[in-house]
Amino acid sequence: MLIKKLRGCLATLVAASAVMIGIAAFPANAAAADAAAAPTAAPTPIPVASNQLPGWPQMSEIEARSAIVMDADTGAILYSKLMDEKRYPASITKIMTCLLALENSSMDDIVTFTEEGIKEAYAGSSNCVPVLGEEFTMEQALNIMMLKSANDMATQIGVQIGGSVEGFTQMMNDRAAQLGCTGTHFNNSNGLPDENHYSTAHDFALIMQECIKNEDFRRITSTAVVTIPPTNKTSTERIYQNHCALVVPNDSRYYEYCIGGKTGYTDSAWRTLVSAAEKDGRRLVCVTMKCATKQDFPDTVALFEYGFNNFSVQDVDRTVDGYKETGRVTLPVNATIDNTWSKDDGNGKLTYYYEEQVVGYGERTKESIFSGKDDKKDNGTTDTVEGQDVSAQGEASDSPVTEETKRSGSGLLIIISILLVLLIIIFAIHMRIQREKRRLRKRKRRRNKKEE
Repeated sequence: MLIKKLRGCLATLVAASAVMIGIAAFPANAAAADAAAAPTAAPTPIPVASNQLPGWPQMSEIEARSAIVMDADTGAILYSKLMDEKRYPASITKIMTCLLALENSSMDDIVTFTEEGIKEAYAGSSNCVPVLGEEFTMEQALNIMMLKSANDMATQIGVQIGGSVEGFTQMMNDRAAQLGCTGTHFNNSNGLPDENHYSTAHDFALIMQECIKNEDFRRITSTAVVTIPPTNKTSTERIYQNHCALVVPNDSRYYEYCIGGKTGYTDSAWRTLVSAAEKDGRRLVCVTMKCATKQDFPDTVALFEYGFNNFSVQDVDRTVDGYKETGRVTLPVNATIDNTWSKDDGNGKLTYYYEEQVVGYGERTKESIFSGKDDKKDNGTTDTVEGQDVSAQGEASDSPVTEETKRSGSGLLIIISILLVLLIIIFAIHMRIQREKRRLRKRKRRRNKKEE
């Protein structure tokens, strides 16, 4: 009778242990099930990713298929609409050509037209009608390329800087990679159609962010009209007006805060536009791609105003787990630093996030070896939470992600402790059953001996 009772207790404890194990495993199993089921659900289109962020300022619909607004000073992404979709850039390609020319030549260098450049001067392609052997200063060449959007001049500049079209496009791709571009491949210096020539709105924002650091770039791309004097091969002036209406004062689409821009168009790319604006000490970059009409100009102005009016720059200066975090972020006007979290790249460089949106960058340093905190050297270890890498030591103590992780860890420790206690009890009951069996066998043997 006692053995039956003990066996009943043992069965109950085993069942309870199984339940506890199931509870402990439930979150992971549920997440796996959700992930497996997700592909079968009908996809929900999200045309404007930034509009989906809780507490984030809302922006009305624009015509462009892809777009981005970036704070050029902090790197914060204020608006994003399919910003990582690969598209044909058309002539906004020329901002990279201009950047490399400014970085690798002098403004008084002479650009001489060769057969390579002349080949691009054909009917239907924007060109400056050059003459073989015609000479321009690099400054004149860049003005022609950026204001007239001359494809022939872009090719000639590329050949002069890179030695060949292929050599220059390699320079373009290398520079793009240095700037953090991940969806870009250049195959020419002018943006003419090529299936192996593509980029993203996000990547062009990174390129423009670098371009506007250069004073000559800003001066050239903000010029409304340029006059090119006669050359060694021509006796007449060339006068070109900037295709970017945002910088032309007598154009109805003029935007007084625009500090430079470049347009693009091909039948396959549709309209593309990259521009920058400065207001009250802040600089923003805007890129629109795959736009069907000239609505890209008013849409760009609306995006700039959205960025200037709904966001502010804040300095980060806080201590987290014995580490000093510094930097600058751009946040909605009603948000605070407490709404951000950070991720360490393992080398002390931080990326700040609001929800999953990049809002700025900074650094992390050890505050003091006597801080009283855990003095373990930061090894850059990261945890993955909801698809994002989160620095194991870089989180603020009041971070929702950190607190949730702590609660989950505490709950798991409690469950493990209960399981250990149950296993000890089960083992004790098992040993009691074995002793009871041995006692009964001895009694039975003694009884059998007496009967003999």
